[in-house]
Amino acid sequence: MRVLVGVPSLREGDRFSSYREDVLSCIKKALVGIEYVIFVTPPTILRDIPGIVDRENLLIDKCVGEGFDYLWIVQADVEVPINAFENLLGLGVDVALGVVPRHDDIGAFICGFMDEQKKVWYLPRQAIAGQIVSGWVFASGCILIKRRVLEAGIRFRCEQGVGEDILFAFDVQSSGFEAKVDGHVVCGHLPEWPLHSALGVMAPSYGLLDVGCGHRPKGDVNVDLYPEASAHRSADQRVNDDVALHVHEIPNFVKAKAQNLPFRDRAFRKLYSWHLIEHLPNPELFLEEATRVTNNTIIIFCPNGDPNWAYGREAYGETKPLHVYRLTREWFEEKLKAFPGWDWSVTFSNSQGDPWEIFVEGERRVLVG
Repeated sequence: MRVLVGVPSLREGDRFSSYREDVLSCIKKALVGIEYVIFVTPPTILRDIPGIVDRENLLIDKCVGEGFDYLWIVQADVEVPINAFENLLGLGVDVALGVVPRHDDIGAFICGFMDEQKKVWYLPRQAIAGQIVSGWVFASGCILIKRRVLEAGIRFRCEQGVGEDILFAFDVQSSGFEAKVDGHVVCGHLPEWPLHSALGVMAPSYGLLDVGCGHRPKGDVNVDLYPEASAHRSADQRVNDDVALHVHEIPNFVKAKAQNLPFRDRAFRKLYSWHLIEHLPNPELFLEEATRVTNNTIIIFCPNGDPNWAYGREAYGETKPLHVYRLTREWFEEKLKAFPGWDWSVTFSNSQGDPWEIFVEGERRVLVG
């Protein structure tokens, strides 16, 4: 699979050029393991929508002419999240679209429907975020297009009063191709709404963030670094007998590192994490991130690393080489002193007889909102 990533560029030295480094950095993070070429179009003398249409059609011609399997158009002021390409490709449709907030309202996404009379209907945010939307649908920001759509001769075009991305989505579906919008792919829209702000806009509707969700997600938003099969989830970590996560069955799945969560401050009311922290190269940084993105409550479960207990020795022995640290109740009690704005409780779980598991619960002393 070869992917052409196209970034339309209008004029030398315009406002978009100042975003280029951030836009390209986000694209590269979303395409790890994929064979791709990034092409930033040369400038055009055309302005505004006609200029964008001209550059987008140049990208189409390059994709078809050079034998790429997919064209992924990312607008020059859009930062894609790390899960963007994986989610869009996973929809398995001819055209898959992510969403961006409007420049003038982070709570309103550029997404909706256009009927056959060319009347445009915009959807409310709660009907888009975390949903898969289909049926004469359009969206703006980033669009993944299969080669066969482009070989059918469909191109971007201008029409008074209707955006070129809306018309393209309409023409695609009028020609019998399938298009869907993935409301999990919430992009940043520069300069007003960089990526972390755009992702954070989902938070008012969600209560629980599950970090390291694995195969048993519990959150309204669920984070894991390994959607593919991972030995981290194997009973014996010397082998990898795990299976890939079914990410499209996991509510609001986000691929991200626990030590660098892509959400705004205090975005979630509650954070939950089960048997993750002992795998992290910097568990203290995860505690910092947990307190940053959580407004009310933090719950962390961790295997008991006390060497005086048999389970602790076995858990951190030869079968568990990916347990990076032997974390103890004393370790948590010491490290949590760095967060005086929280009330902490660190106890043992005795559900299996021995205190095999550490249970950490934190409550923020001063709540916001």
